[in-house]
Amino acid sequence: MTAAPRAGAPDAPGDRDRLAAALLALHHVIHDAEPRVRVVPAAGAPRTVALPVDPAVSFKDFAAQVDAALTTGEPDAEAAGDAPDLLVTCVPGTARDGFRRVLDLSGAEPSAGHDGGPDGPLEAAALAEVYRTVLARAVADPALPVGGHELLRPEDRHRVLREFNATARDFPEDATLHGVFRAQAARTPDAVAVSTDTASLTYRELDERTERLAGFLVAQGIGPGDVVGVLGDRCLELPVAVLGVLKAGAAYLPLDPTVPALRLLDLVERAGAARVLAQPGVPVPDGLAAPVTYLDAPEPYAERPQAPLARGGPRDLAYVIYTSGSTGRPKGVMVEHRSVVNRLTWMQRQYPLTADDTLLQKTPFVFDVSVWELFWWFFAGARMHLLAPGMERFPLATAATVRAQGVSVLHFVPSMLGMFVDHVRGKGVGAVGDRLRWVFSSGESLSPAAVTSFNEVFADRGTRLVNLYGPTEATVDVTAYDCPPGPCEGTVPIGRPVDNTRAYVIRYGRPAPVGVWGTLFLAGAQVARGYLGDPELTARRFVRELGCGPGLMYDTGDICRWLPSGELQFLGRADDQVKIRGIRIDLGEIEGVLLEFPGITECAVVVDRPAPTVAVLRAAVAGPEGLSPREVRDHAAARLPEYMLPTVHHRFDRLPRTGSGKLDRRTLQDPAWADRHGRRW
Repeated sequence: MTAAPRAGAPDAPGDRDRLAAALLALHHVIHDAEPRVRVVPAAGAPRTVALPVDPAVSFKDFAAQVDAALTTGEPDAEAAGDAPDLLVTCVPGTARDGFRRVLDLSGAEPSAGHDGGPDGPLEAAALAEVYRTVLARAVADPALPVGGHELLRPEDRHRVLREFNATARDFPEDATLHGVFRAQAARTPDAVAVSTDTASLTYRELDERTERLAGFLVAQGIGPGDVVGVLGDRCLELPVAVLGVLKAGAAYLPLDPTVPALRLLDLVERAGAARVLAQPGVPVPDGLAAPVTYLDAPEPYAERPQAPLARGGPRDLAYVIYTSGSTGRPKGVMVEHRSVVNRLTWMQRQYPLTADDTLLQKTPFVFDVSVWELFWWFFAGARMHLLAPGMERFPLATAATVRAQGVSVLHFVPSMLGMFVDHVRGKGVGAVGDRLRWVFSSGESLSPAAVTSFNEVFADRGTRLVNLYGPTEATVDVTAYDCPPGPCEGTVPIGRPVDNTRAYVIRYGRPAPVGVWGTLFLAGAQVARGYLGDPELTARRFVRELGCGPGLMYDTGDICRWLPSGELQFLGRADDQVKIRGIRIDLGEIEGVLLEFPGITECAVVVDRPAPTVAVLRAAVAGPEGLSPREVRDHAAARLPEYMLPTVHHRFDRLPRTGSGKLDRRTLQDPAWADRHGRRW
């Protein structure tokens, strides 16, 4: 057992207070609202205590709860099952084997130890410091609610709030995306701008075509403040449509032609789209609340404006992307040009492309990772190659395209990255040619095993892996971590904030010190304007920044903690939002759709992970015996995209409840229990 540095002793608190402070310290250091602690008291039998932490309860009352729990807790290690999260010992020399964390209160000064795991030193140091802080405040004011304890020492406040957020850097604040493209087209008109496997457009051709489309849209009365839907998949018309919309001064709304017609109709109506541009050949549902223009029709390109259109500014919207919403309906995130320009200026500074680079656009258009794929290349006069639609699911097809097109930059969600690396390992690195320089990964937690495997295949050839993190509400990515070549041990950080972005880890409304988990809030140039047509939700999730800036910060709902290096570590979610193959899904949206079906009275959707890289959705519903599985599935399929449809359903007469009457999601997450107690569809 490795010991952390000892902290100073508090003023003679009682044993009950010391044990309560130890339990609270663990609650702050690990992501668990009900920490489980093994206590070896100075007198009496060892006990295991599991106690939920209510931040509104005073320390005095919490200490009384701990005291009561010690009299009824499990009396021996065998009864406790797996080792609890922490061993608190008041007896010198107590055996510590099998415990990940130890807080030793047997001496005049407390000390913390760990089992040598990757996070052990961080957690041990944080336990000792937080224990000392909590105990000192509890002794000074035992009536203070436990959620009101200030955990951040004054001497650490500047480090966490200022030093870790020292990201200010100049960027072209007056620029727009189409303005950057137009300037590049003037510099390199004959270079290939975009390509597919069968066709291409030069910068001049793309500029000419988008000018004509923009002129058409302006003639139809479209301009700044308007939203234009773009319905289609990867093809040469895609960048034409997007840049044409931006040049007209409007914002583009990506629309997926494969989603159910009801959902498509709803999105267009809710966004108030002024027009929809449709890829040739895609089905357009009847009743769309906007006129439709097909991108292969001659009318949109009939005339070129006499002078380049100067419409739209840095504070105008560039796009609106709808994400899954816990309210049962998707949320339209509004992002301005200025935010995207900052994001791409940072990326070009940190990972500079040249005119010789080729970026592979492979992320489906309706997901926010597609944003940097669609625009970054023209910041350097590079080329964007559009992967054939649907081929992003197949490592063989991706690898073949990387080799054939000389791709130097591409992106994967971690689950697909593993499949890609395994394919290249089997075929040899020649399967992807010799041009690949950067591989970016985001959308899910990146495992140490995935990093190690990637480096075994690619590190010797100089290809580097970058772990990105960010929500749609903060312009795709806000932190980055450059994975070192070689084996990876321990959790992979999500990295440091990017340029002009600030991150705050907040516990109970206060900034948290290093090693303490909390909710991640984001501020700075990349924070979105809010949710389209939903001022109430915008006001709840976009709040005033925590004293370090004049703007708003976004509540991500992600649980993170600062590392001593100034990097962030992702620990989980504060709600039911999940990521499957990098796609953000609020389980509440699926549950809301299923609850609309006649007869279903209760519903819970959970995620099963039968393998490390496999995740499926499973729905538990309560309703009468006569519920029709086919009708329930058809109901969901008519309203939800395919990736949000549960693979398995279980029907119950009534869903299980906890002792307090709440829905017992933990029990429902066990597929074996569900199979025993419910009817499986």
